[in-house]
Amino acid sequence: MTTSGNPDEVALITIPTSDAAFREHVHTVSPSATPGEFEARLRRVFPRVVVRERTISGAPGWYVYRDGRWSSSLTGDWWDDPGLPRVAVSADGWVQEASATARGLLGIEDDDPSTHYFTDFVVPGTLDDAVNLFQIIGSGKVLDATILVRPTSGDVIALDIHARLVQDRIVAVLRLADDVPPPPETDVVGRPAQVRFVPATDVAFRSYAQRAIDRMPEATPEGLAIRLHRLYPHATVDQEGDAWVLRRDHRGMEGDGRGWWHETDLPRVRYDAEALILEANGAAESFFGREMVGHYWQEFVTPGSTDQVGIMLDILAEVGAAESRFRMPRGDGHLLDFDSYTETHGDEFVTVFRRADGP
Repeated sequence: MTTSGNPDEVALITIPTSDAAFREHVHTVSPSATPGEFEARLRRVFPRVVVRERTISGAPGWYVYRDGRWSSSLTGDWWDDPGLPRVAVSADGWVQEASATARGLLGIEDDDPSTHYFTDFVVPGTLDDAVNLFQIIGSGKVLDATILVRPTSGDVIALDIHARLVQDRIVAVLRLADDVPPPPETDVVGRPAQVRFVPATDVAFRSYAQRAIDRMPEATPEGLAIRLHRLYPHATVDQEGDAWVLRRDHRGMEGDGRGWWHETDLPRVRYDAEALILEANGAAESFFGREMVGHYWQEFVTPGSTDQVGIMLDILAEVGAAESRFRMPRGDGHLLDFDSYTETHGDEFVTVFRRADGP
């Protein structure tokens, strides 16, 4: 086969043939003009990959060796060792559980696993490949390969991974690949030159969004919007030239900034640094449709965003006072969009609420 032929006509033979997830990924990625270029593309995720032309007679073809050579599919199941790092990720991409060794390997704080999206650990420049692999595994195919990942430290490391769909989430077992040389560090890509926040007065929204951007090794407006929606369901991220515009609410809702929280008789709640509600006036319990004192905010927020409560308390403690807008279920299950104004008082917080206007 000559490398000047049409790459679309090349037959791809993946080895080992038993790795259906690897095979589907290889066939999803369009071959480049030469085996060397295709190998370089695949090696951004699979560092051991070797691509060779098939020299025997017949249709043009390339052998794609996942491990750089032929390997037997009869080797032991190393991933059965219960002491190895394990990570469980939801079907929509959020880390749900991580063992202590997995947290250490990936640089995740002990109280912080479920605030990470799986693309927080991709090598910059490989976002599309990582999303494609995640979707393939999510369809039910098992991946057993060596891949490159980027822990929160910024160093790129090679890991052996065995990942499969278990019920409604992906469970991955990891171990260091000790025979792969450490790859060079890579710079983050895609972060905007400028960011504009709407409304500009919401310092909590700004801090939350900036933390999300800082975690993304390959930032995209779509990826940032996914992260923002855990706490701000109406948020949008638009690219305008070299700037990103982050809107907390529907377009046209810019916030009035007129100190509405000074009005009397508004719903008011006092709570501590653990989000335990210490005091709530009658207007607050009527507003949210539930008894509040003695309960934690985590009990009331939208499912899937409980871990965001701690993040927001950290932000509020840092900024001292903030106006923002959130959504939370009332006691009857109906979703309530509301404005909030929070001030810190030592180790406690006081928040005033009002119903948000808009669609």
